[in-house]
Amino acid sequence: MQSVQSTISKLSEVKNLLGDRTMKRLIFGSLSLLLMSATTAPAIKAQPPVAIDPAEARVVPSYIQQTTPVNLVSLAYRGYFKNQGISSYAVLIAAHQSGEINAQELVQVAVEANRVSAEALSDSGYLSAVEQGLRDLQDD
Repeated sequence: MQSVQSTISKLSEVKNLLGDRTMKRLIFGSLSLLLMSATTAPAIKAQPPVAIDPAEARVVPSYIQQTTPVNLVSLAYRGYFKNQGISSYAVLIAAHQSGEINAQELVQVAVEANRVSAEALSDSGYLSAVEQGLRDLQDD
């Protein structure tokens, strides 16, 4: 019985020892992070602003929200573009299967609804992702 109590006592000491070391590491790490943050923040803030020529920058009006291809297909599926003539749910899937709607047309409607920029119409990667999203609806 004494050896069991001795073992329990030793395990308790080891647990306390590991807990103390872990806390010390946590405190040291937190203080180090705080110190690094305090020293780098002023340096970052002190940099002069860079002038950008608006003609060179690809400026997108703030009212146009950039919608990802996956979200665009999801919006169409849930009926967000019904007023623009895009069917929803099973009718959208059937329209895509029959060729009545494709990625180009869906993106065009989204451009008109200010959900994506007009540049998306010429972005083959964006159009491919929308097309794949429409195909994925059929698989679900």
